Amino acid sequence: MREDSLSMNQPAPPEPERTSCVEETMQDVFDAVQGGLSVYRVAGKQFVPSFFSDVLGLICGRDRERVMEAVCAAYDSGELLDLSCRIRQNNGDPVWIRLNGRRAAGRDKFCIVYTVMSAENRLLQQIADETADGIYVIDRETYELLYANESGRFRGEERGRVGRACYAALYGRTSPCEFCTLTSHEPDGTSHIMETGETGRFYSTHFREIDWNGRPAIVKYVRDVTEEVTNRRERERLEQYFQTVLKHLPGGIVVVHYEKDGTLKPEFISEGFADMTDMTLEDAWQLYETDALAGVHPDDRVRVNAQMEAYVGGNDRNGEIVYRLEKGSGGYVWIKNSLTMNRDSEEKRIYSVLRDMTGELEEKELIRKQYKDVILQHYHTQDSNALIVGHCNITQNRILEIIDYTGVNPLKLFGSVREEFFTGMGTLIVDEEERRKFYGIYLNEPSLAAFKRKDFEQCMECFVQIPGEATGRYVQIMMTLVDTPDSSDVTGILAITDITDQTINDRILHRLTTASHDFVVDINLTADYYRVLTQSDSILCVPPPQGNYSEWTSWVQTSGVMAPRDRERYKYNMNPEYVIKKLQSGPYSFTFSLMDQDGDIRTKSITLSPVDLRLGRICLTRTDITDSVREQQGMLRLIAYTFELAGFINLASRSLTMYTRATVLENLPPAYSECYEEAILGFIDQCITEENEAEVRARFRIHTILEGLREKPDGYDFLLSYHTDEGERYKQITVMWSDVNHSTVGLVRADVTDTLTAERKAKKALEDALALAEEANRAKSDFLSTMSHDIRTPMNAVMGMTALAIAHLGDRDRVADCLQKISISSRHLLSLINDILDMNKIERSQITLNRMKISLNELLAQMSAMMAPQARAAGLQFAVHMEDVRHKHFYGDSLRLNQILINILGNAVKYTPVGGSVEFRLTEISPVEPSANEAGRARYLFTISDTGVGMSETFLACMFEPFMRNESTERIEGTGLGLSITKGLIDLMGGRIQAESQVGRGSCFKIELEFDCLEAEEEAAAEAERKTEPEAARWNAFSLADGDTFAGCLFLVAEDNAINAEILCELLAMSGARTVVTTDGKQAVRAFMESEPHTYSAVLMDVQMPGMNGYDATRAIRSMEREDAAAIPIIAMTANAFAEDIQAAAAAGMNAHVAKPVDMAVLRETLLRALKKKTVWEAEDSDR
Repeated sequence: MREDSLSMNQPAPPEPERTSCVEETMQDVFDAVQGGLSVYRVAGKQFVPSFFSDVLGLICGRDRERVMEAVCAAYDSGELLDLSCRIRQNNGDPVWIRLNGRRAAGRDKFCIVYTVMSAENRLLQQIADETADGIYVIDRETYELLYANESGRFRGEERGRVGRACYAALYGRTSPCEFCTLTSHEPDGTSHIMETGETGRFYSTHFREIDWNGRPAIVKYVRDVTEEVTNRRERERLEQYFQTVLKHLPGGIVVVHYEKDGTLKPEFISEGFADMTDMTLEDAWQLYETDALAGVHPDDRVRVNAQMEAYVGGNDRNGEIVYRLEKGSGGYVWIKNSLTMNRDSEEKRIYSVLRDMTGELEEKELIRKQYKDVILQHYHTQDSNALIVGHCNITQNRILEIIDYTGVNPLKLFGSVREEFFTGMGTLIVDEEERRKFYGIYLNEPSLAAFKRKDFEQCMECFVQIPGEATGRYVQIMMTLVDTPDSSDVTGILAITDITDQTINDRILHRLTTASHDFVVDINLTADYYRVLTQSDSILCVPPPQGNYSEWTSWVQTSGVMAPRDRERYKYNMNPEYVIKKLQSGPYSFTFSLMDQDGDIRTKSITLSPVDLRLGRICLTRTDITDSVREQQGMLRLIAYTFELAGFINLASRSLTMYTRATVLENLPPAYSECYEEAILGFIDQCITEENEAEVRARFRIHTILEGLREKPDGYDFLLSYHTDEGERYKQITVMWSDVNHSTVGLVRADVTDTLTAERKAKKALEDALALAEEANRAKSDFLSTMSHDIRTPMNAVMGMTALAIAHLGDRDRVADCLQKISISSRHLLSLINDILDMNKIERSQITLNRMKISLNELLAQMSAMMAPQARAAGLQFAVHMEDVRHKHFYGDSLRLNQILINILGNAVKYTPVGGSVEFRLTEISPVEPSANEAGRARYLFTISDTGVGMSETFLACMFEPFMRNESTERIEGTGLGLSITKGLIDLMGGRIQAESQVGRGSCFKIELEFDCLEAEEEAAAEAERKTEPEAARWNAFSLADGDTFAGCLFLVAEDNAINAEILCELLAMSGARTVVTTDGKQAVRAFMESEPHTYSAVLMDVQMPGMNGYDATRAIRSMEREDAAAIPIIAMTANAFAEDIQAAAAAGMNAHVAKPVDMAVLRETLLRALKKKTVWEAEDSDR
């Protein structure tokens, strides 16, 4: 605004003298006008003030141009001036005024009246400022900004805005804004959102049409709502995400508010909850509106209330309750309620995820994972050792956010492109192999492949070197792969954690052995620092929990408790430079002595082990070995006379400690050498010749020794020939582990010259005896491995001789010879089948024990013959011992006793690895009842021990249950019934069995059984019977068939098999008997009932027949009321030849039992005995 136009900032001209009362009155009127009045003389385009009333201030510079334009326009047009502007008051504050003016009657004058805005208008102005950040009046057609009123936080540079186009004045544009809403919305005062693309701001605006000084205009109210829109959109996004999660979560979600009176009122119930309980959402709200536990089963209500109260009153963020909920369709559904509560909030609000427990396992896992994902979004907290955390979009190859705690700023180093970022992160990994593994896991392609195969968590540990750090770190890199909400993208959640201390601790603990220790120390030689990890109570010379390493080692030397002779060695071995150098080749140990408070000398061993020499980190353990040293010295004194030299190799330090007989007996210190390879040369010089030098040196190399112990962990020995002044002497070198940790190897040299010759002679005698024993027991041994062959051999003879007999029917002698051989082979096959069937009849509920004479000598011989070959084949040592046995014969069931021992011995051989041993020991012990000795009872202890794989405590508790097998022996075949059958047989015999076992150390079974002893005369008879030949000489059935033994006898035969009946009838006919054959039990009963008394001499009754079996037929005959029904002999004829079958026949009323196939000699003897008894019965009956 030029000052020569409408200049209102010039001093007012002196007031003209008031010469008349009219003028004074007019002046008073002018002064009374609120605001003021002025008259301007118009000179061209200049308005020169010619009169001022009480002017309150000056027009603000920013309004001058607008006022000038309006005054000029009113002057030219002669119209009324009416506008608002701001002027400065005397105190400098701006005030809004109203200008009204008109051209005077003379054209060179223009009168303006200034009217100050009323308090009401000013209040309205302030209200407008509060209700809107900006108020603009804009020309409807030209977009000219006619008026602008902006709040303080909205106001920018205002000079020159009014009068320009709004897009130019407000945004510096040359054309209307594309986001302008003047054309897209109606001027109806309705609010809408306007978004400015460039600034990224959001505004709430509304506008109406007005008349602005005669010009059609729009007044527009604008308020900045960027923060509100951003927050709203974020809420909408989170709400959409939450709804998506809820939609895909199986089961239901319930948000419950815990009221002050203890009631639980739901605030939110998901549709999934209603579906899970077979209700509509309205029904669910109706049921649970006032009590979130209203639908709990009555039997669960008390428990659920108590658990819920405990959870609310506790400190745990998460909880879990399982109970039943009412279903809308009737009944209840079991659910698992996973609870989460924000303990940091004053409001007690419980978030419940309820799952139907009857779903598939996969669905449960999915629910659990989805729930954990929700928890991760809301409650994730970082570990205190976190180095880098963030997340990225793997699909779009973008890093979304990284939080760095290292100060390296990896985003700046490697960029926000994910592939490049992880490639750069891999360069921090020191080890090349670990770096390749990192790339193979975390780059885009392998990460997406892992997500596709549902491998959602990728974790690895490695050693990294972070720029700017003196040493590296061990870190754990964890990448969790999840679905990105509302897209198919894969998001990776990254967490890199410092695990250096954990790794060092783990490595230190890994170095610890089972030996006890005084303390374990983590040492950082680089920082000259130590830290005690663990320590025992009441130990000597304990270091502070942490401190300076050099000061600690110096204090130990000068504390006065260390033996003076050990101080230099302690200082030397603990020197940091020596430690680092020594540990390059592995751990090492040294010993020293300390004096305790009682003046006793204690021997200590310190072992230093490398943990990570790159970090200068080592592990130190101190162990008290006083007792072991004293025991070792005492043991050495005891065995000093049995050896010449005893050396101990420390595998860690490759040192050698050598004892001689003299040093032990005279209590002298042993010889010590730090280098075994050099010291051993003097040990073997006397046995080296040109021919065996290479072989002898090879035998004493550590590599050779370790190979030998790997093959034979229990130790091995070899002989060497020494050349001395006394001539050639033979030395035995024994090599063994000296400790359970396999850290020390013992070498013992003993002179065996005097015993070698005798030993060789004894060995030759043993070999000869063994050959004889093997020859004697070959038949029994072959049976165990060639069962098929043994069965087929007699069967082949039967079939072959039958064919030959048919081919030579005309040759009586040849046919008789064939039949003789068929009979022999049949009996052999029958005996073999009976043995096999009897072995397979072991069922505890069906076993009846037999009573027979048993010889312990024969029993042990049988066991040895059966088990020794198996043990040899398995590469085992097998030994049998019998000690303190007073009764070598007794009554018992030899088959069942053999079964027991075979099962245990068989398992011992089966589960013992090559090189082990199995021992069978028999001892007679005192009976349980002291009076049993006088009653002729003997109790035996059978002990079977092995060095096999052993059994765990878990298996020991259930090993006698059927089908139980040790998990560590799954690859070894077996049914798992052996021990169960054995336990059943022992219980049946009234004995007991105990087992002791350790995994990897072997097992020991102890069986105690008590039997009836034989009388003295029976003992002698039994011994004689043992030496007699078996009954094979009686196997010629035809030699017993001559004569008319059963002449005049008529036998009733009940047999359903025609061939068996024919054979039986022919055999009886050869002895002069006649027979009547029936084919089932009913016919036999009818034939007997319809015959005259005493028609039949005896009844030969098959047991298994159709219609009525032999047992029922016998009972029917015995129940008849006729004089011969009770006395007639009834002989059972059956293929079931077990003891329980014989008992069943007797119980049915049968007189005897003959097993099939029929042995004529047995049948003849049985019939004669039965007929004899019948004759006696009938004679006694006639006497009565």
